[in-house]
Amino acid sequence: MYSSVEPSSIAAIEPVVEVARRILAARADEVRHYAILYPMLLGEIPGIMEEWDRNTDELPWAGLESSSKQNNLVSVLTRIVDCAMSSASRSERVNALVQAAANHGASRHKQGVEVEVLFTEYDKLRAATWRHLKDLVEAPTSFDAIFVIDGLLSIASRATALGYHRVEMERRGLYAKHLEDLKDTIRS
Repeated sequence: MYSSVEPSSIAAIEPVVEVARRILAARADEVRHYAILYPMLLGEIPGIMEEWDRNTDELPWAGLESSSKQNNLVSVLTRIVDCAMSSASRSERVNALVQAAANHGASRHKQGVEVEVLFTEYDKLRAATWRHLKDLVEAPTSFDAIFVIDGLLSIASRATALGYHRVEMERRGLYAKHLEDLKDTIRS
């Protein structure tokens, strides 16, 4: 009824340290082609935000004080670039991105900005980022980066909406679950 298995035929169990090294090496390989682009794109963030400012010279942004117009979008964009190209651990990158975006949403809610505006501002951020990115590097690296960053911008807009509705969602016991579900969708 029971089969006997010779100890020599059982595959050796890989030590946890070796698994961790293998995972870190895989991430390093995944982002290696971004080694030059990563700091260059971080350096473009002020220019991206200047373009964003020019494209949001209308209501409701025009009604906000200039010191709070961008809110913390610089932090969100920085975390998106980090999440796409940094060799930091997945949990560190994902948590930082989702938290920055949720904070942005909560701040916009306090500012009285309508929730629909969040998606428009991300569309404007996306367009400015694409323009700057394609000027930095040629294909296929630019295409790879745009694809990853575009996906992360979508995740960030969802996290921003969660942050916007945080108080109501916490009251219903939904916020933490939706935040964790969102983090699980991030492949990077």
